[in-house]
Amino acid sequence: MQAPLPQPSTAQTNESGATPKAVLLFGAGVLVGLVMAGLILLLLRRPEPTPIVLHAPPTPAPTATPQPTPTPSPLTVFVSGGVAQPGLYVLPWDARLGDALAAAGGLQEGVDGALVNQAERLFDGAQIHVPLAEEAPATAASQSGPPPGLSGTQASPVSVAGSSSGGGSGLVNLNTASADQLMALPGIGPSKAAAIIANRPYDSVEDLDRVPGFGEKTIEQLRDLVTTR
Repeated sequence: MQAPLPQPSTAQTNESGATPKAVLLFGAGVLVGLVMAGLILLLLRRPEPTPIVLHAPPTPAPTATPQPTPTPSPLTVFVSGGVAQPGLYVLPWDARLGDALAAAGGLQEGVDGALVNQAERLFDGAQIHVPLAEEAPATAASQSGPPPGLSGTQASPVSVAGSSSGGGSGLVNLNTASADQLMALPGIGPSKAAAIIANRPYDSVEDLDRVPGFGEKTIEQLRDLVTTR
């Protein structure tokens, strides 16, 4: 009896003897290799990036330097009459009459404060005369006119003319005359009147030579117009 012939396997083979599964794996490997090769070539051929250049900020345009505002000079005023401490005082440029009175220690007891406008603006060289209780205040007037450029207000505080200082002789007494009476003399302005008052008392007219700004010519002009008694 003849033996049966072996039956062929259910798995189909190709001409080279490889199975379809092996063919798919091989093809996938080849594809992956091609992709990897392409990526490597792409990376190698990628152009260098443009370098970043940092530019300095633009230089700002020069601006004009503001000039400092000039500081006004302080004021020098003379305070006399009914204050605690008569004399010369240096005050800020925008000082008022009340500031000058405060610097001089305030008003004396019995002085009528209603005669003094403490809000009045001062100027350099002003004579501030506050009337004493024993003076006869006829009128309250400005000691001197305001300097150029200061108008519309009295520039200096009250000044009250006292009684005759010449004892009926018509002469101005250097030791008792008010600033107004002294300024009525030739060549005597607010500053010289204040200097005369500041250097009291005087024994003779010749004593005026110790007053700053007074020379022989000025003394000769005043010799027949003033007295010390």
